[in-house]
Amino acid sequence: MLIAVLSLYSSDTDREEMIAKYGGDKALFIDDGYGGRLHYRDEGNKNGPVLLLIHGSNSHLQTWESVVTELRDKYRLISYDQPGHGLSGSAGNDDYRGDAMAAAGVRILDAIGIDEAIWVGNSMGGWVSWRAALSYPNRVSGLVLIDASGARGGKKVSPYIGARLMQTALGQAILPYVSPRFLVKSSLSQSVFDADVLNEDVITRYWELVRFPGNRKATIKRVNADREIEKWDDIDNITVPTLIIWGEEDAVIPVSHADLFEKAIKGSKKIIYPNIGHLPMEENPNILAKDIDKFIKTWPESSLFQY
Repeated sequence: MLIAVLSLYSSDTDREEMIAKYGGDKALFIDDGYGGRLHYRDEGNKNGPVLLLIHGSNSHLQTWESVVTELRDKYRLISYDQPGHGLSGSAGNDDYRGDAMAAAGVRILDAIGIDEAIWVGNSMGGWVSWRAALSYPNRVSGLVLIDASGARGGKKVSPYIGARLMQTALGQAILPYVSPRFLVKSSLSQSVFDADVLNEDVITRYWELVRFPGNRKATIKRVNADREIEKWDDIDNITVPTLIIWGEEDAVIPVSHADLFEKAIKGSKKIIYPNIGHLPMEENPNILAKDIDKFIKTWPESSLFQY
């Protein structure tokens, strides 16, 4: 086993090199309130309605780049690396429960001076978004839940092998040092319906940012944090306009979970994409952006906050 670990050993990437490579001129940073940092971007039409874009587990804000390109003329688009992800690195307080993760989004809004935003979240980012609507209702004017996690009931979600290993003592000991590129590629390939959307640059970005200093240890703590599944019992308290989007071929969170969200959130709208997996914003950002825009256009003008 020791020989296997040594043969698959992957060092952390260099912090400053990664910031230069994946941050660039767009990179903005704030203190997370506990000595850590949060990396974000503030793009698009500064006078348009605000969308807060929240990526999923083991991802990063770049997952939204194509959606930002599609919507930048109409909307102010704020994306950020969640604690323990991308260029943010580990949270200063090592707290990865729902309210703490939602608080990071609120802190970004506070730093920019924005009271409310439409929270757009994929997978774990969707979980963070609907948790924010419960814990910080005055900061959430709408929701777009894209293959969101956190629903209770229905077809069981089977954690990927890495998550299962992180729940064991052995996994917690070795996984901060083992992240071979081929495993990252395999995991990404299972998250999309058509693997051709994942070019080598995308795979390399995921591989390098997963190894950003602090992220792998943070991932282990996040996987083992209390998911507070009882919060699902409160989801019917959400009253903001909500759009539920799902890839029909999602192999990570079954498409049947879209029905659970639609039933739980009164007045919500559901769209299912054929031939799309778990990452619609990377698999077909054009149609996703159009559906988000179409959904928001149905709102009364008075409910759209502009800045």
